[in-house]
Amino acid sequence: MILKVTEQNGITIVEFVDVTRFTLASADEVKTELRPLLNNKDCRMLFDFHDIEFVDSSAIGCIIALFKTAKSIGSSLKLCNLTPEVLKIFELLHLQVIFDITGTRESCMADYVK
Repeated sequence: MILKVTEQNGITIVEFVDVTRFTLASADEVKTELRPLLNNKDCRMLFDFHDIEFVDSSAIGCIIALFKTAKSIGSSLKLCNLTPEVLKIFELLHLQVIFDITGTRESCMADYVK
């Protein structure tokens, strides 16, 4: 299992365990594990990318699919702690317009409380 899923104050927190690259090799596993959680109406999920140094197109597709799942059911998905390399990829693809991306886990959690 490459993901650690915990809950804090009603917010589902997802982070990678011992992984620095989010690629095709892990995208299906991530979707399989997180989709059922996002299918619960009003799920508030925080996806923490603190150790991820690289994402490929499959990872981006996975995140988009998860975002669509969340939006269609009334859940939400926020991203935080993107490394500079990963943030640059998101910005090149203009994904910061689609996704709610915050700097730290704390600021992301604070956004959910508002």
